[in-house]
Amino acid sequence: MNGSKLLFLFVSFFFTLPGYSANFSEYLVSRYKVRYVEMLPPLAENKTLIISSRYFKPEEHYVLKRGLHPRYDMFLFIAGTIGDSAFIMPLKNMDEAAGYLPANRDFLVYVDGHGKTFDQILERGFDLSGRFDINMVMFDWPSDYLALRKTAYAAEDVTGNFVMAMRQLDLLHARYYKTSAVSAFFHSMGNNILKNATTIQLLKYMPENLFSNLILNAAAVRQKDHAKWVEKLHLQKRIYITINSNDRTLQGAKLLRIAHQLGLGTKGSNAKNAHYVNFSSIATTEHNLFLGKSRAEKSNQNIFGFYEQALHGKEVNFSNETAYQILSPSEIIFRFSLQ
Repeated sequence: MNGSKLLFLFVSFFFTLPGYSANFSEYLVSRYKVRYVEMLPPLAENKTLIISSRYFKPEEHYVLKRGLHPRYDMFLFIAGTIGDSAFIMPLKNMDEAAGYLPANRDFLVYVDGHGKTFDQILERGFDLSGRFDINMVMFDWPSDYLALRKTAYAAEDVTGNFVMAMRQLDLLHARYYKTSAVSAFFHSMGNNILKNATTIQLLKYMPENLFSNLILNAAAVRQKDHAKWVEKLHLQKRIYITINSNDRTLQGAKLLRIAHQLGLGTKGSNAKNAHYVNFSSIATTEHNLFLGKSRAEKSNQNIFGFYEQALHGKEVNFSNETAYQILSPSEIIFRFSLQ
């Protein structure tokens, strides 16, 4: 089989995956009507802080161009919803967010993966804020490419921005939200940003005591030698790595990147500082088990239970009473029971 035919088969398979529709115009549709405002409406719900590295042009009413800002600028917004309308208010600095995010909520830093537009990041932030009753901090970066390679390059380019943003968030937390837990959730190819921080000598600039939990969810990073960089992480109390060997999206990424993906399961040594949570027996082909939209989630309340605890910075309870089962006393890999 020649190279062009092989590429065609890979691309064809890629577009059959959930979330990678061949109808790209349909894929870009958001259910919210987005408006930029000078003041967020008082009745706005699901208030979300967005830290974006996309190419916004404030002088042109925040028109959005493709890719990363050429000067690596970051843009801060507070956003909220009323019905099917989304309102976005630019911020001058992160301290301004304290006037909008409730003081009695925990925080979740969310880093999404491949193929997301700015509007889709907004929508996901609103959904998770409402579902988990949590202050969402969306680290938004240009990943709305067709090619996985371009997204991987973008992840490298924005890693420095992510580190700077977390330093600012640490100051916000210390000033206004000392009693709130802060966790970080890296989904799919968003895990590349966390990995990059450990491999390009930026980890030393990250806040030391900000995070309770790091969740490496459906990680679209190479599984091989992952323990080397995961064990460098010292920013958190706990690390949870989710696994679904049937994840159809990661199976596609495995073919396209010619490498076994961490979210499909581990081979060889595991990171000694991480808990591996195995959904394989109940998750079917799902890639987004935390959104409350899949049949697997609706039929097993313990999936929500895991994410509810992990996203709020708690130590997840894997007791028999919650239908979690430890495979063996010597392992820290947990499998969800079907009972």
